[in-house]
Amino acid sequence: MEEMISSNPNGKLICMVDLDSPFWMIRRFRFDAFSDVSSAVSNPDWMKLTLRWMKDFITYAEAHDGDRIGAYVLSGGGTSEWYDGVSAYPTNSKDIAWTKWCQERGLNYGNAIPPYQSLSLAAFDGQLYDPETESDKINYWKFHNGVIADGILTFAHEARTLLPEGKRIGVFFGYHFVGPDPHTFGHLEYERVYASPDIDFFIAPGSYSNRGIGGGSGSQAMFQTAMLNGKQFLHEIDFTPHDYYTRQAGWKTVEDDIAGNTREACFAIVNHISYWWFDMWGGFYDNPLLRERIGHLQRLREQLRNDRSPSVAQILLVGDPQSVYYTRKGSPVNRAGAEAFRNQLSLIGAPYDCCSFSDLERLDLSRYKVILLPQLFLIDEARAKLLREKVCVDGRTVLFAYAPGITDGKTLDQQRVQTWAGVPFGQAKETFYETPMGLWKAVYAYSAELFKTEVLRDICSRAGVHFYLDEMLPVFANERQLSIHCKDGGERTIYLPKKAVKVVDLLTGEVVAKRTRSFKIEFASPDTKLFEISY
Repeated sequence: MEEMISSNPNGKLICMVDLDSPFWMIRRFRFDAFSDVSSAVSNPDWMKLTLRWMKDFITYAEAHDGDRIGAYVLSGGGTSEWYDGVSAYPTNSKDIAWTKWCQERGLNYGNAIPPYQSLSLAAFDGQLYDPETESDKINYWKFHNGVIADGILTFAHEARTLLPEGKRIGVFFGYHFVGPDPHTFGHLEYERVYASPDIDFFIAPGSYSNRGIGGGSGSQAMFQTAMLNGKQFLHEIDFTPHDYYTRQAGWKTVEDDIAGNTREACFAIVNHISYWWFDMWGGFYDNPLLRERIGHLQRLREQLRNDRSPSVAQILLVGDPQSVYYTRKGSPVNRAGAEAFRNQLSLIGAPYDCCSFSDLERLDLSRYKVILLPQLFLIDEARAKLLREKVCVDGRTVLFAYAPGITDGKTLDQQRVQTWAGVPFGQAKETFYETPMGLWKAVYAYSAELFKTEVLRDICSRAGVHFYLDEMLPVFANERQLSIHCKDGGERTIYLPKKAVKVVDLLTGEVVAKRTRSFKIEFASPDTKLFEISY
């Protein structure tokens, strides 16, 4: 602590509290919370001991250094991010917790969790669980994700009782745009955690599958759902520079490092979230040119701190963790409808917002010309009413993939798909279909993988979405800031949604245009630009 303060006497620290098991606890309980956090938080004795340790540590830290600590991050599970690496393998504590969970809900599946191999099998199309015959699998995943959420909420509530007003609590959580196996990851109950009054902010790294130069990046988490719950968000920038010995990032030059890291900061600045330069293994930011750019970005961040210009996105990407419960473990429809879909969308040349299905009821949707629902398999009566009254209206284009509405939570019937898709289930295996539905237009494909960037751009263009460029590049935009990232340089024409009084390149301070709806500007190879626009 003294070493940290000596480098910046005026600084406040965020203190990470590691709740994973020390070796003696691993031996006692015969599981490691780092890889099997679901077993840990299911075990009352493990929870009792770990809560005692956390409370003792926070009490000590507050007594000795409370004036220097501005926040605590409660970290557990895999790499401190609350993800589970074992998931459905049985342990004594998890079997007991599962049995109790089922009894509380009037369910009778016996005393053991479903066999691990069976969770990768599904009755419908090899992808979806049938709630009439496979409800044990659906409910197991609700239990698995639920106990992790319960554990986080318990730790946060107990920590809150020890802290003075204004002292913040954060966690890494809510990773929606991750791989093919969101069930086992353990974050599907993020909506409940995001609503907690005991947690003030959430953290997640940038995309691991879309971070190369020219990629659209974005957060792994559904960060705008957190913000709708009044939470702050911290974007973790942890991209390996070109000259680091492991060379993990695929960045080849210092110019790549500067353009890529600038893209990450601009993503955060435009979306009004915080960012953290994570020196993961030490030495990530030793290059003086990169450090100079980071310093410049931080000064810009301070300059724009009070600017809360609203989003101008006309595209809304909607995720639905409740629908994911009906997909089998490892189903390709999960990555296709979340991470891979977002990666394609991020290159479209226009900004987009993202939210969870549960957010739709409280959002003003009037700005959105296209709403994307690539993984909405659960549509019960209440959800159908919301869609008909608020989403599928006003001439809007609404996109679905695979099996929209195939289940109401009680039964599974592929005949329901046509109600939303406009065509029968599975018909659009080679291409997508557009169907006029009266007050709206349905766009559907059997596989979300068919929605490549050029296809999405064409769909959005015909819906009247404004594009900032003639080509497909990552764009972040609000009413006053615009950021564009590119791999290849050259002169480009930027098209604004309305006539601007002045456009300033914030990274150079140069006024690049006045009284115009479009302007030309030269990009380097690679480059990320950030403009301030006055209307």
